[in-house]
Amino acid sequence: MKRFTLILLALILVSTLSWAADGPTLYGSKCAMCHGPQGQGKIGPSLQKTQLNASQITDLLTKGDTAKKAPHNKPISGLSAGDASNIANYVSTLKH
Repeated sequence: MKRFTLILLALILVSTLSWAADGPTLYGSKCAMCHGPQGQGKIGPSLQKTQLNASQITDLLTKGDTAKKAPHNKPISGLSAGDASNIANYVSTLKH
């Protein structure tokens, strides 16, 4: 029974990890269409020169800011705090 429980827990852990998306993947699916694949800017501004730190980006993605244009005037739908943090950390690597 103990062995079965350990195997079950291992399977749950592996399946949970496979659903977790990393920053670059999330950025590609949620942000790149406006900010460009390398954050160079497109419809939205360049993220390569953003003055926001990772914490501020996470807050913007999860809470929104009414002073910003859509879609950042409200929380990004379907994005958890962990996902937002992964995106923010990735965006920090794009800065020049």
